[in-house]
Amino acid sequence: MSVSAFAEDAPAEKPVVAPMRLEVIDPYIEVHTGPGRGYPIFYVIEQGESVDVLKRRAGWYEVRSHNGKTGWAASAQISRTLQATGEPADLPSVSFGDYLKNRWRIGFTSGEMFSGELDGADLFSATASYRFYSWLGTEIEIGKIFNSGVEGDFYNANILVEPFSRWRLSPELLLGRGVMSLDSQPELTPLDIDDSDFTNYGLGLNYYLGRNFVIRGEYRRYSASTDDDKVKLESWKIGFNTFF
Repeated sequence: MSVSAFAEDAPAEKPVVAPMRLEVIDPYIEVHTGPGRGYPIFYVIEQGESVDVLKRRAGWYEVRSHNGKTGWAASAQISRTLQATGEPADLPSVSFGDYLKNRWRIGFTSGEMFSGELDGADLFSATASYRFYSWLGTEIEIGKIFNSGVEGDFYNANILVEPFSRWRLSPELLLGRGVMSLDSQPELTPLDIDDSDFTNYGLGLNYYLGRNFVIRGEYRRYSASTDDDKVKLESWKIGFNTFF
């Protein structure tokens, strides 16, 4: 059976308006003899080398290496290249949203409580999330809360909704549940919140920096259960995510 029988069907080639020279930031780009995974790989363009983009098909780009070798590379790899300005490749069918389709992300944030009995307490957290779609995901968060009189941990799981993930500056909604465990200094009045369940919801903004990084800022409200009532808390945080 011929190699072309395994190639992906695609519409006619469309030239890029003008050849664009990009820098490879992945470890390498695989260059195929044709626009499909069924075509053999005959050359590899390595990290840091330049590549010219000549034509495109659905999911594929015809590229030329710095030493003149011409072939086809998957758009997923071409999307992870940089222009001379350091900005991500801005090519037809490749947008910021293509980067954001990567399913796994990890991140770190820091911030501060600014209401309730934890007013002024610092927050630090680490997150791991999985995207079912570019606009919908789930997140696990582990964090620390502390100030001069309080120290503790919190753990929670959130649902993330990012309806405009294709925007470079993209709003995000979150909703979740968790637990926190807090201790106060012995000489201080005991806290209403010690070992408490809580719900939280919030609004965030993601700003795509380039390469594999997103700056993330968020405002969040918490409702923590106590023996007598529910305690309302608020926080702000800022940090970054990296995805793969």
